Amino acid sequence: MTGGFSIEKIRETPMFFIIGRPRTGSTLLRTLFDAHPNVIIPQEWPMLLLLHMRFGKIKYWDKPKLEMFYQALFQPLRIPFWSIRNWPAIDLEALHQNILGCEGDETMETLLKVVYSHFNSFFPKTEILLFGDKNPAISNHPELLAQIFPTAKFIHLVRDYRDNLVSLLNVDFEMPNVALLTYRWKYSYRVIEKASRLHPSRFYTLKYEDLVSNPEFHFGCLCKFLGIPEDKSIFGFHTKQKEVEANFPPEIVNRYFSSLMQPINTRKVGVFNQKLTGNQIKVADLVAGKTADEAGYQRINTKFSLLDYFRVTPAIAYTKGLYLIGKSVKVLPYKWMVWLINKPSFIVAIYTKLFASKTK
Repeated sequence: MTGGFSIEKIRETPMFFIIGRPRTGSTLLRTLFDAHPNVIIPQEWPMLLLLHMRFGKIKYWDKPKLEMFYQALFQPLRIPFWSIRNWPAIDLEALHQNILGCEGDETMETLLKVVYSHFNSFFPKTEILLFGDKNPAISNHPELLAQIFPTAKFIHLVRDYRDNLVSLLNVDFEMPNVALLTYRWKYSYRVIEKASRLHPSRFYTLKYEDLVSNPEFHFGCLCKFLGIPEDKSIFGFHTKQKEVEANFPPEIVNRYFSSLMQPINTRKVGVFNQKLTGNQIKVADLVAGKTADEAGYQRINTKFSLLDYFRVTPAIAYTKGLYLIGKSVKVLPYKWMVWLINKPSFIVAIYTKLFASKTK
């Protein structure tokens, strides 16, 4: 048994992913699914693709390989939420024993679902019909995820690129440069939609604005897409405020959960009109280009000068270079790859010094 499941149940329980840019409402959507009695969806855990790169070619798992897999779960990119304060988010001893019990020709997908099956939610659960994952960090690799999890489905959550900018400029997730952040929004949208066209039955695109405007309807559509029953009790998720505040440090609550302490609302839709300058909006409209139109967002600015294009070129070139480096890193030995991911390069340092301005 693993986390209350038989290994047979683990194998047959399907998986889904919430993908898209950070700060698009993915934490809200994850919380709604977490509140669903038939779904297990842990907090973010950005180790998934690294584990696949290290262990994905293994066909037969013996005890030493399984022990290596278990130890790899706690390497530098692990997420801290899985064990914090008084909340036993995961029973590590039980997880260890159940990982070691997976000897044989198990797939990487099954081993990862074994890990997910041990996640202990704040919300009560009954029969588990679905495992979920929410990780913006792996969202630019939908085709690879579709290969690792051949039956998984994907929810592509999209938000107005300018509102997304406002949210990202207020946190320290990424370099606070308007052109750079908008290009990342554009790149993510195009990569995910390309995968969606290749696997149309497995992808569902949803706008953040639609979700918060009519949550019951759109979440109901997601439940039908994923094959799970609707449960309207999930919309009382904000009643868990005391549990969250009792088990997470205040800085974590303020950074990640402050907007989840109240019912769903639309107050952050269109906030860019008050929070961004005219120049920032112009830069965002320029970089987003026709991709904004394809995603269903109307640009305020559609005509630009050569000087406008010249000003955004460094950020775009830099971001394209980072994506190219990211693709190249995958061919390196695993230890080198992890080291590079955790060490900012001199290129990042130079660009940050020269161009990292919120008004660029």
